[in-house]
Formats: sequence, C-alpha cells, structure tokens
Amino acid sequence: MNVPLWRTKRFANGFSGKAPNIHEKRKFPRFPVMKTAICFRYGRQMTMRTIDISLGGLKLEANFDLMIGESVDLAIPTNGTRIHCKGRILGIEDFENKVRARLRFAPTSDMDFRELSDYLDTLSRGKGIPFQRGVICGLLILSAYIAYLIVRTYFLR
Repeated sequence: MNVPLWRTKRFANGFSGKAPNIHEKRKFPRFPVMKTAICFRYGRQMTMRTIDISLGGLKLEANFDLMIGESVDLAIPTNGTRIHCKGRILGIEDFENKVRARLRFAPTSDMDFRELSDYLDTLSRGKGIPFQRGVICGLLILSAYIAYLIVRTYFLR
C-alpha cells in the first residue's frame, strides 16, 4: 500500500509537521545528515552524499549530472538497514565540480515510511545525547572515586 510521505508525525521535539510561522514554507524539519546514499540510475549503482533530510525530501550532492524533473531511486543506509525511497529532482545548484540537488520524496510503502520516520525521530532526539552521555560518565567516575576514597579511608589504614 502506497502512503504519502507528507503525513504528519509528531517528533520528540514537539514538531507536528505544520509550518511554525508564515515565512516558513516547509512542512517538516530538516536534519543535517552527511551520509552516503546509493542511487540507482540506468541499471547502475552510483553513490551520492546527503546534506540534509526530512520526511518530505532531502538535499544531496553528486559527482554526476542530474536533471530537474528526473526520477531517482535511492537507498539510504542507516544503522545496519537501508531505507528505500523514490523522489523527483526539484532544483539543482552547481557547486564547483559537484551538483547539489533538492529532491522531493514520492509516495512510498508503509514500511519504508515508518523506517524513515523512526530514523528522523532518532535524529531529533539524538541532538543532546553526547552531552547526556558525558554527564552520566562524569557522575559515574565521580561516584567511583568517592567510593575508592571511602574504602581507602576506613579499611586501608
């Protein structure tokens, strides 16, 4: 069953899928993700790199020419799986000897939509994770050091 990618999904940061003000036209938040993506063109696999991604589409960078209106089949590797999606090129920017293109996702299967949605939800929650891990590790080290001092003070005189 094909389901449009522009369905509303509530992310952990509270974004509901609607534009927050009258100047913002995007329906979905974008997340900067520099990942290799695999493009299937003319029976060959070609690699490109994502720049940012949202539920509605992505911006990518390629070493080969793309045309506005061209349909593209993509596979985006994430956490041991691949998210398969199709899209249409909306705009192209020439950037030195590379091409940057904006791609809008076409309707996709429920499973692929769910995988993309879960991946983006993970990205939206993951922004504070390195800081949280640092704080937790610091607290563990501090508590281990306090325990060492207590043991040394009372039992190893």
